[in-house]
Amino acid sequence: MAILLAAVAHGLASAQASQFTEREVTFRNGSVELRGTLMLPVVKGRHPTVVFLHGSGPATRAGARMYAEEFARIGVASLFFDKRGSGSSSGSWISSSLDDLAADALAAVEYLKTQEGVDSGRIGFWGVSQAGWIATLAASQSPDVAFMILISGGGVSPRDSELFSYEQAFKQAGLSEAETVAGFGILDMYFSYLATGEGRSQLVARLKAAGTGRLSPLAQQLNQILPAEENRANWKWVATWDPGPLIARIKCPVLLMFGDRDTDHPTAAAVQKWRDGLMQAGNDQATIMVFPGAGHGIRMREGYTGTGRPPFADGYADVMVGWLWRHVILGKK
Repeated sequence: MAILLAAVAHGLASAQASQFTEREVTFRNGSVELRGTLMLPVVKGRHPTVVFLHGSGPATRAGARMYAEEFARIGVASLFFDKRGSGSSSGSWISSSLDDLAADALAAVEYLKTQEGVDSGRIGFWGVSQAGWIATLAASQSPDVAFMILISGGGVSPRDSELFSYEQAFKQAGLSEAETVAGFGILDMYFSYLATGEGRSQLVARLKAAGTGRLSPLAQQLNQILPAEENRANWKWVATWDPGPLIARIKCPVLLMFGDRDTDHPTAAAVQKWRDGLMQAGNDQATIMVFPGAGHGIRMREGYTGTGRPPFADGYADVMVGWLWRHVILGKK
């Protein structure tokens, strides 16, 4: 039924004119100036609007455009912006906390509520990976978040997600049991430093010692992301934050999509955590889909030998369009 609905909605979208209007916009979160693009369907009226959120690391608005254009064809507007410290936005994502990033998301919602052509009662989030945690925190803080589409993210804690990812990397590298135990010992020191601010010098020494052996890739990566003492508090959440209690506050319609071959985020555990939290919230407007053979971001990585990024799983875009049509445009459960 869900796939049929998606196909019908996609057919409706294709039949409509693909025209849209767009303009450069600027909004603020305190001293940080965030710049992006507001894309509106050409049809007059007040439209439901998607705010595109970012994954980890630097990110500009560019990757959201193809989704925004597809959404515009069915009457959904979009705001996609450069992440703080990326593109033309000011600030720094490196020295920002989860609270800062969630506040950026809510600043986008507040800005959209003032814009002609936007239905202020139907503004929601779209995001991949780390955006799952950002959206969860933001939605738990504001009743103005009307819906969410989240891909390969959230549910489990950042620490559990990171440990899962490293475990998969250790397996792929063919590390022995002893090497794996040593690797997790280093990770324990790293997360302990993030959580408490203690043991940095011991961690640095341990990373230096591991820099020439089989654990050198781990040591190199942790050295790259090891925050300075003055910035450590902004990254404490990676070691300590639990999204579970906040998921239990989310009442809006949610579409969650995962791949069952994801080696960056633990799909089975994330799905269960999302289900548990949404059940506590009494949220009966959640749709969870797991795409067979898909990895992180619903991309079909296994066996892919082409150039560029692997393709998305079949039906990925259609499901989003169909879900938006039913749950946001038509407003049905």
